[in-house]
Amino acid sequence: MRFTDPLYLLLFLPLAIGLWLSFRHVHGMAKGRKRLAFGVRFLLAGFVILALAGPQARRPNHGICTIFVLDRSDSVSEKERKRAEEFVATAMASLGPDDVGGVIAFGKDAVVDAMPDGRRTVGRILSQVDPSASDLASAIRLATASFPEGKGRRIVVLSDGNETTGDAEESAEVASTESIDIDHVALGVDDRGAEASVVELQQPEEVRLEQPFNIRVIVDSTVPQEAVIALDRDGVLVKETPVKLAPGRSSIVLSETLHDTGFHRYRATLRAPRDRDNRNNIGVGFVAVRGKPRALVLQESTGTSPLADALKKGGTDVVLAGPGGLPAKPEDLQPYDAVFFNDFNAKEVTAEQMKLVQAGIRDSGIGFAMVGGENSFLPGGYYATPIADTLPVDLNIRQRKSFPSTSILIMVDASGSMGMVEDGMPKIRLAAKGAEATVNMMSPMDRVGVAGSTDGIEFVAPMQQLTDKASVIRQIQKLSIGGGGIYIEPSMEKGAQVLRAETTKVRHFILMADGDDCDTHEGSIAIALALRSEHITTSVVAIGEGKDVEFCKQLAAAGGGRFYLAKHAGQLPAIVTQDTAVMSRSAIEEGAFLPKLAEGEPILRGIDSAPAMYAYCLVDSRPLASVGMRTGKDDPLLATWQYGLGTTLAFTSDAQARWAARWVPWEGFSTFWTQALRVISRRAAVNEYQVGVHMEGGKGQIQVEATDRLGRPLTQPSIQVHMSGPDGTAHELTLPQEAPGKFRGSFGADQLGSYIVTVSETDPSGVKRVKATGFSIPYPPEYRSFLPNRPLLKLISDLTGGRALAAPTESLRPILRPGESITELWQLFMMLAALVIPFDVGVRRLALPMREMFAKLWARLRRKRQDSAETHVRIDRLRQAKERASSASREAPDSAAQGPAPMAGDRPAVKPASSTKPGTAVGSKLLESKRQRDRDRQE
Repeated sequence: MRFTDPLYLLLFLPLAIGLWLSFRHVHGMAKGRKRLAFGVRFLLAGFVILALAGPQARRPNHGICTIFVLDRSDSVSEKERKRAEEFVATAMASLGPDDVGGVIAFGKDAVVDAMPDGRRTVGRILSQVDPSASDLASAIRLATASFPEGKGRRIVVLSDGNETTGDAEESAEVASTESIDIDHVALGVDDRGAEASVVELQQPEEVRLEQPFNIRVIVDSTVPQEAVIALDRDGVLVKETPVKLAPGRSSIVLSETLHDTGFHRYRATLRAPRDRDNRNNIGVGFVAVRGKPRALVLQESTGTSPLADALKKGGTDVVLAGPGGLPAKPEDLQPYDAVFFNDFNAKEVTAEQMKLVQAGIRDSGIGFAMVGGENSFLPGGYYATPIADTLPVDLNIRQRKSFPSTSILIMVDASGSMGMVEDGMPKIRLAAKGAEATVNMMSPMDRVGVAGSTDGIEFVAPMQQLTDKASVIRQIQKLSIGGGGIYIEPSMEKGAQVLRAETTKVRHFILMADGDDCDTHEGSIAIALALRSEHITTSVVAIGEGKDVEFCKQLAAAGGGRFYLAKHAGQLPAIVTQDTAVMSRSAIEEGAFLPKLAEGEPILRGIDSAPAMYAYCLVDSRPLASVGMRTGKDDPLLATWQYGLGTTLAFTSDAQARWAARWVPWEGFSTFWTQALRVISRRAAVNEYQVGVHMEGGKGQIQVEATDRLGRPLTQPSIQVHMSGPDGTAHELTLPQEAPGKFRGSFGADQLGSYIVTVSETDPSGVKRVKATGFSIPYPPEYRSFLPNRPLLKLISDLTGGRALAAPTESLRPILRPGESITELWQLFMMLAALVIPFDVGVRRLALPMREMFAKLWARLRRKRQDSAETHVRIDRLRQAKERASSASREAPDSAAQGPAPMAGDRPAVKPASSTKPGTAVGSKLLESKRQRDRDRQE
């Protein structure tokens, strides 16, 4: 037995001294009991000390456990995979009687395909792993943790060695400390097919306008060949260049000039005739050009735009776009310093695009402004969206303002077609989400009911007051599809019956129907007209285009409500909430008013008064927002605030000749919007930052070189960097300084697409200034390398005492470092200490007559032995008597002939009894026990 911390054994010295001193000062306890108590206490403390010393039982290992680690990533061809499986099968069939083997498969992750045991055959590898990456390090760690006790340990890696994540060298060093050998078999050696790939695109991070610069395309090819490199900028083809590729790595330089400011994406595509896999033929890079600000203005119609004209007049580069003009990729949003939603409806924006805009504001400092109108704020369907979270105003106004009590009935088409999945969610669930959002935006005084309509009508949430919104939402979540289609007339009749029973001031019916499958139209319009005459409005949502869309329009017009065409089910939540806001009279406030201007507002610099406006969208200001203008009823008209790195603006009236008919011809119109753009626009950093990003070990490595305006390195201990991934997820990183002006850090980069990296700083006025750049992962790193990485495989074998294997039987050779199995014993000693505790307490607390108890126990044991001996004697006597009786019966005829038998009256002689009295010995023992007890008490 060995100890990992033997110094703890020195505690026995103070333990012995302490117990000896305590023994002398303890009185009132019988000497024998006191000795026993201190002996038990020494035993208890001794067990604890031994446990602290880390006792271990060691014994040498017998036999070998070999774990085969198989590479199942995409960089390994099917031919090489089969070769690896045959290698493992042959090796497993040759295992010795004391040997065991196991199999681990790995790609992006590692899984155990066969646990180490005594099996001698291995079938087909059935474990499924993500083949888009290679994490050899995690496979080695998993193998290290899978070895059984008592065996020598060896890992055999069958891989091409092209790891894309993790650090196999570090894992091998850990395995070496645990006496684990790592052998390797290089895969891909015989795969000599022609292959070409784009390894990297190198370009300057930032250039000046009209300044020529070079883009360097790094290409790798296994054979000499002619190819073509196509270069596009922001998705538009710029040039095609023929090149001659030599075996190995080549560098092609392309000259380029930028004529537009902003953030530009370059993509180089390689077209080679002799190329086995074209998935790795793309390289992407980004170049920024500083210049005048650039803004994207989105609105329903691009015919006329007084807002865009005003911004252009102020010297801004403006891009005017309609529905479908919002970028869908992070890099496509980066060229803009600000984005304006000018009376732009939420149903024209997907949930992914909203998250993209939110991430651009928060992580890249892009400015954002929402300008009011009938398609903006609440009436535009932005309630409970990512865009609403960025605004300096709150759209949840029914919770804070007084509006007429409202009853809303939502009837949803629950036919089979609503079970189709769209955007990862069934259509019926998207409709339910719209109903849930409606419940959340309404006040506790309002009433809501939700029903599904198919062959019958089922109310999942009966009409009820919203005193418990959570309960109502749980009811709505039960909405599910049924059979058949939606029958309009029965649905209208049921809706009329329910709403006529309501007593609220506003009563509204929302009918969601399949635009291509509405049955029983007859009488529906008449019911809608009758409801309208009773001040009950009806809105209709047609889900998808079809033959019944025209009827749905007519039904909505007859009901005095609105018609909505949801081309995609994902638009349903926005449509339902905006219809609820408009029809419940809680979205738009109409009536002329003069804006109230706040002092010191940067947007209003040089503006002392403004013309009247005719309407605005109802909102409520957020606590930390700056309200620069208010309406006649003190509702927010202009508000700004900081959201992440960006600034957002809300202007609740419009910028067109409707609500702002007097603003458009106003001489301060262009000044107002130009200054608004200047306030929210992304601001460039004051200091100079050179940002480099590259992939290493499955992570994005960031290096930043920072200098001030005079070229002196920044000496601050760290800098803040914001990273936005392809899916909009954000990470805030703190890069520590590793040298004057040089900072380094890393982040997880396991998604394909573009990553936007933004360095931020705060100027003395508290304004955030940013420097944005980006890098892209155009294809999985697994496709980048197509030759085996023999140096890495050799390195991990050399670190652990392994070697390259040529034959399967070599993996079963004797291990030079068989090692030994270690069993930790501290748990055993702690268990023994726990078992001793009751005896320690009992001996000290209970004064038991131990001497008498042991004496009685000893006497009983002796008595049992005596009884047992007497029993054996009796059995022997009976056996002897039986033998004598048998002999006498055989000799009876002879004795009868010799003489007469004894007379019945004759008796055998009786031995005189002993003169000793039986009670004498017992009395002597009792007297002696009493005397001994008296002597013990005297002591």
